[in-house]
Amino acid sequence: MEIQRHFSFQLPLLYIFLFILNTNVATTDTITAGDWNEIPDVLNNTHIQDLGMFVVLSYNNSTGSNLSFYAVFEAQAQIVAGLNFRLVLQALEVDFPKMYKAYLWEKPWEGFKNLTSFEPVLG
Repeated sequence: MEIQRHFSFQLPLLYIFLFILNTNVATTDTITAGDWNEIPDVLNNTHIQDLGMFVVLSYNNSTGSNLSFYAVFEAQAQIVAGLNFRLVLQALEVDFPKMYKAYLWEKPWEGFKNLTSFEPVLG
C-alpha cells in the first residue's frame, strides 16, 4: 500500500517532465523549478497553439468579447505545482489584429487549465 501512495505522488512529476520533453522547453539549459524557460518553435507546437486558443475562448466567455484566435508567437513555461505559461499571441477583434500577453496555469495530469491574466500588449 505504501508503494502505491509513493508512486501516485511521483506520477504528476513524471507527467511534467514528459511534457517538458515533448514541448522542447529544455534545449541545453538546465531546468529549475521556478525559472521561466523559452519554448522554441511555438508556431509548430500544437499544444502551445491549443493553449492559445483556450486562452482566447476563456477570455471571450468571461468578458462577453468576440476575439478570434490567430496564433501564439512567443511562449515560456515555468514549473510550479503544474506549469505556468506566459504567451504572446495575436487575436482578431472585428478583423483587426491585436497582440496580447496571457498567463495560464495548467496541470496536464489533471486536465486542468486556468487563465490567470489576459491583457493587450501596448506598443
